[in-house]
Amino acid sequence: MSFSLRDVTKRYGDKVVLDHITLDVRQGQLLALLGPSGCGKTTLLNALAGVVDIEGGRIDLDGRRVSAPSFTMPPERRNIGMVFQDFALWPHMTVYENVAFGLKVKRQPASEIRARVKEVLGVVQMDGYETLFPQQLSGGQKQRIAIARALAPRPTVLLMDEPLSSLDAKLREQMRWELLHIMRTTGVTGVYVTHDQVEALSMADHIVILHDGRIEQQGTPTFLYHHPATAFVASFLGAANLLPCQIADTDGKYAQVVWNGHRLAARLGATHPTNTRLLIRPSDIIVEAGVPQDASTPDASGASGFARRGEPPQDTPSQEASGAGRAVHKGKPSQDTPSSEASGTRVTGQVIQRAFHGTVWQYRVRVADGAGSRSDSVLEVWRREELPVNATVSLWLPADRCLTVADSQAESLVGSGARMQ
Repeated sequence: MSFSLRDVTKRYGDKVVLDHITLDVRQGQLLALLGPSGCGKTTLLNALAGVVDIEGGRIDLDGRRVSAPSFTMPPERRNIGMVFQDFALWPHMTVYENVAFGLKVKRQPASEIRARVKEVLGVVQMDGYETLFPQQLSGGQKQRIAIARALAPRPTVLLMDEPLSSLDAKLREQMRWELLHIMRTTGVTGVYVTHDQVEALSMADHIVILHDGRIEQQGTPTFLYHHPATAFVASFLGAANLLPCQIADTDGKYAQVVWNGHRLAARLGATHPTNTRLLIRPSDIIVEAGVPQDASTPDASGASGFARRGEPPQDTPSQEASGAGRAVHKGKPSQDTPSSEASGTRVTGQVIQRAFHGTVWQYRVRVADGAGSRSDSVLEVWRREELPVNATVSLWLPADRCLTVADSQAESLVGSGARMQ
């Protein structure tokens, strides 16, 4: 079953909580609503459930109108299951009674109720727990029972409001795998509210990022991570260096931008007439200890054309987010275009802070300006090898890993990265 939302609007007093929301939730899809507190995620979920009226637009469920300004179909007629953040299990009922509750409300025969409770407890791997009470269960077990209760009446859509946020980190990771397995096994359409970028990226088929009641951008997890249209989206989907810059030149696919006195080649994404930023992920910056002999100045040959006329580190792998990357950039960059993987810009700096994260070291590096002088510009970089504080380092910024993004709401964007997917 699928949802279709067109220009959905909701206000609380003078505050617009949902501002002309338009999106589609396809059959069997797990869609994540991602954003900070107060952006409208839970209100939108409740509007889908039918517990919140809308003041503008419409919501259709499989082509049937379920919400409009003058009409709201009640939740029980929508065949929707809900999983809440705090589990919401009845403490005076056993596991069996909790799971069977919705079936009893529908007045199904006792034999069918027993068979269905047994079936869904098997799906969530909680067989044998029927006689226990919620207070006798762990947090992960309670969450599985909450999911089983929501699945028992065979809903066509499962709505989940931050269902894993109350669990500890290790259990939350385990439950992500379990919940994904359940969703794929049952084939139910899911809408998942979260402010956790890891949950959204690792679980969802499609992500909708909300900001101040509006859709900032939407698309697949990989598309949004690699092609964010705005600085807000880039920072909300992982660690990001977002550098204020000016665009000096473009060739349609790449741009030459000026930052901190350096001229850098970058992919041309979304831009803004007055507020464009350069995005580069910490895992995409290649780090070398010391200053290479061929780097006379950080910007010695990047001032003409789009590509830096130097070579990236020959032996240092580019770090992926996990720190396990192995792609080595070798050979001279193209003399005509920065589209070569080897094209980029070398800058130098000094480690001012560091933190160990198990698979990688996280460093904050103060970068010298284009003239080689001390500046206040700082980049976050990740590297598997340990470096001391105050170490001098050379940073290679690959052109293909740099992207221009707009520091604004989506409707002010221009450029290729402004498209939605």
